[in-house]
Amino acid sequence: VVGWVKLSELLSRLNRLKLIPRTGWLFCSVSPVQVEDVAQHSFEVATITMFLLDELERDGKKLDRGRAISISLLHDWAEAEVADFPYTALKYLRSPSSKQRVEYSALQELLEGRPEKGKYLALWKEYKDKQTPESRLVRSADYLSMLVQAIKYREQGISSQELGELWRTVKGDLTPYIKEFKAVSRLVNELNSRFQRRRQLFKTAVIIS
Repeated sequence: VVGWVKLSELLSRLNRLKLIPRTGWLFCSVSPVQVEDVAQHSFEVATITMFLLDELERDGKKLDRGRAISISLLHDWAEAEVADFPYTALKYLRSPSSKQRVEYSALQELLEGRPEKGKYLALWKEYKDKQTPESRLVRSADYLSMLVQAIKYREQGISSQELGELWRTVKGDLTPYIKEFKAVSRLVNELNSRFQRRRQLFKTAVIIS
């Protein structure tokens, strides 16, 4: 009974992720009602990770599927306690590691009392350190999710300068993973074609109107 109470409390706190917006999109002229929440993003990152693992196996590169998917599911758990830091806020932190320290402390507190605490903290740290192929694959899935979402916003008629800048920034962040994983390279090319096509269609629609 005691164990279940602890688990129910943890689930209740993680449920907050459904209410926490991915605030960076607000700076791209996406309205609050359209902004995805952290839980939606985490689901998409896990889904992309799963499909990339399939692609990698076809390319002859097999990773630890269970570990990679676990990392993808928990990589943003700390935001249930500290919310989402927009990309634009990072330059105001005292050091590049400040955000990581805050999130690690939040995750420690969130998992307090859980027998699996050490395992989950280790997986989160693995993601942040990017020292394993599994962690780097999930990191690429995190960025790829942003590209997928940017296309959806473009399809909804949002064509702000900030959205274009975010696209270019995220593509730049993906550079090392494109070099490491052929599957990531292929998907980036597909997504870029769709984004540019939607951009051209939007410009045409504006001219016609």
